[in-house]
Amino acid sequence: MCYELQAQELACLVYRNHTMKRDIVVLTGTRAEYGLLRSSMEAIEAHDELSLSVVATGMHLSSRYGNTVDEIRNDGFSIDREVPMLVEGDTGVAMAKSLGLGTTSLADAFASINPDIVLLLGDRDEALAGVLAAAHMNIPVAHIHGGDSMHGAIIDDSIRHAITKFAHIHFPASELSASRIRKLGEEPERITVCGAPGIDDILSNDFVTPETVREQYDLDQSKPLIVMLQHPVTTQPEQAGQQAKQTLDVIDSFDAQVVIIYPNSDAGSDRIIAEIESREFGSNVRTFRSLPRGEYLGLLAGADVMVGNSSSGILEAPSFGLPAVDIGPRQEGRERGENTISVPHDTDAITDAIERSLTDEVFKKQAADGDNPYDYGGAGTRISEQLATVDITDDLLRKRLTY
Repeated sequence: MCYELQAQELACLVYRNHTMKRDIVVLTGTRAEYGLLRSSMEAIEAHDELSLSVVATGMHLSSRYGNTVDEIRNDGFSIDREVPMLVEGDTGVAMAKSLGLGTTSLADAFASINPDIVLLLGDRDEALAGVLAAAHMNIPVAHIHGGDSMHGAIIDDSIRHAITKFAHIHFPASELSASRIRKLGEEPERITVCGAPGIDDILSNDFVTPETVREQYDLDQSKPLIVMLQHPVTTQPEQAGQQAKQTLDVIDSFDAQVVIIYPNSDAGSDRIIAEIESREFGSNVRTFRSLPRGEYLGLLAGADVMVGNSSSGILEAPSFGLPAVDIGPRQEGRERGENTISVPHDTDAITDAIERSLTDEVFKKQAADGDNPYDYGGAGTRISEQLATVDITDDLLRKRLTY
């Protein structure tokens, strides 16, 4: 029976390879990852030899996290499948169960769509579920942002590198990340350094102006603007609430306009949300479950400092010359620009870093003038062209170790 199924799946591969346009399924599970995928989705849709299918899952389908699937539709994309996979709870058990549910449900979605390639990004469970399903179905998988390293987020690194070993096409965001993929035994011809596609819309000024964002959300333009986005550390979920409290206490000590954005759905997120919602903020604080990508980038473009542990401080903030205070171990080991100040979960250290970001003219100039290590320009177009031209054959699925 297993041999019969394998023969059928390989036959599907041959069939897919002879269709007029290649159907690329883009799998997206979170607002942040969608923002990084959007330029690639636009480039795929615009390509004469490609057809785009979108599968939305994870946080996109949760009202608790802002029903961000609506943002994808508002950007003009059709959703081909909605695949619920989040199991109630913010524990490791819930995350493990969500992974299992996602794998089985995404297998059904892929079987229905029958794509030529599945494109996914990063290190989240949604992407891991997608690559597990697609690889077992002999559907080639392309992976963006493989090879990045986050020493402080142990499960994130493990997931990212596991996806690399299942994926067939690699789109790392830097030469350093590409070198890690090669060290994992991946064949060089499968690797194309593309830069970070999430920077494309910044380079093309495809976002709402900072002035419009400030007016739309009634942000005090006479005060410095602090943006806080802090996620749980996957190895420290029980500390997430206290860590968020510490950051919020520090930010509250500054005479500033503050925008707080809710965390992702990882274990510990409920503790952070509870800490945010337990507070009686003054008129200088705005909280959002999520923001549309264009408004979020406009917010960063007009901000004075970003605080927390989001990868956005590493990936997008350098392109705006925006200082980022990176708190705790979550982004530890990740390649970064000169805009970042890394500090532990320590009140004095966080306070000093924010103060430096707001008042130290030498550091502010360093952040403004520094390069973004992920800026290669035109990543989405480069990715779409590779998806259109890669040979989809049985040999693409037959991965060989280089050692």
